[in-house]
Amino acid sequence: MRVCFVANQVAAWGKIGGFGVNLRRLGGALANVGVDVHVVVPRRKGQRAVEQLDGMTVHGISWAAIFGGSSVYRQINADIYHLQEPTFAGFWTRRAMPNRIHLVTSMDPRDSDDWYTEFRHATWQRRLKAPAQWFYEDGALVRKTVRAADGVYVEAECLREKAQRHYRLPALPEVLPKPVPIPVGPFIKAQKPLCAFVARLDPRKRPEMFIEIARLVPEYDFIIVGRAHDASYQRHLESLFRGISNLEVTGFLDPFDNQRMFDILSRAWVLVHPAQREGLATAFQEASVHETAILAQVDPGGYVTQFGRVLPPNATAVEWAAALREFVESGDWKARGEAGRVYNIEHHAIDVSLDRHLEVYEQHLHIVRGEPGGVSPRIPIER
Repeated sequence: MRVCFVANQVAAWGKIGGFGVNLRRLGGALANVGVDVHVVVPRRKGQRAVEQLDGMTVHGISWAAIFGGSSVYRQINADIYHLQEPTFAGFWTRRAMPNRIHLVTSMDPRDSDDWYTEFRHATWQRRLKAPAQWFYEDGALVRKTVRAADGVYVEAECLREKAQRHYRLPALPEVLPKPVPIPVGPFIKAQKPLCAFVARLDPRKRPEMFIEIARLVPEYDFIIVGRAHDASYQRHLESLFRGISNLEVTGFLDPFDNQRMFDILSRAWVLVHPAQREGLATAFQEASVHETAILAQVDPGGYVTQFGRVLPPNATAVEWAAALREFVESGDWKARGEAGRVYNIEHHAIDVSLDRHLEVYEQHLHIVRGEPGGVSPRIPIER
């Protein structure tokens, strides 16, 4: 079986975000069981046209090829083309190989309110790119390509209804669970309460709020893991870090090559996440598998309600600080963290995600082969 993922990133060559981390984990797991995995992504600085990564063959193409089409999709000659988060590239993939299986996983379906929130809390540099980003990730042709796919999926149960509404799908999309590595415990928590912020330092994530909470709760320790893409915003944040003795800033930590991330989340009591908007953030689940509870104002699908505490959208820093103290002093953080680990082991462990992806791929291959077990007729694969 040859599978080609089409994505915006694969967590390498300087572009490392939640979508790319999920894809790299999934692709590596598929390659480990013998699937011939190819990935097509925008080519980044220092990336060759063809690279090997964790058993996958990664093809880097120019932005001109992404918007204007590329022969690479036909050259790869895959049985299945799997778009990891809808983008304009999906249109050209389907046009290049119309008689193959085309699947889509929506990781973070964004409606008009979400796009407005992203714009309102972006740096000016990112705001200038917003029209092109919307066209590339959510324009009319992108949504039409999603509806035309042979299968549309989401990576978590809480995204099903939103994705159906946004893409105007005739039925609820099924779930292809996000792969989350499950670390081996037990987890020895820090002696003093340790609160972590793990995210890109972007205005939408509101690191300033986390910094102010650290200032208001000097009896706890705080740690920030991440760095800003925008240099001026990074300098602004660095000016705020100074003078806060209970706050440590690590900068960016590679999730694939850094024992430090495991150490931080294993010791952390609470992930404090003041972001204005999220899908089901990878940081939430990575915290949960380390038995770390969550304090946030977003609550995708009730995840934070189950495994942490939720604050109202307009909560002040003083209210965040009070909620954090109450959560920790009540002892409830420990039970919430432990419950989050159990949930993710059952629903999102890498083996669970791998088995579900293989099941879906085999189902679609049965359809094109005309074998029983499929759900609708398909044009045969041409070889």
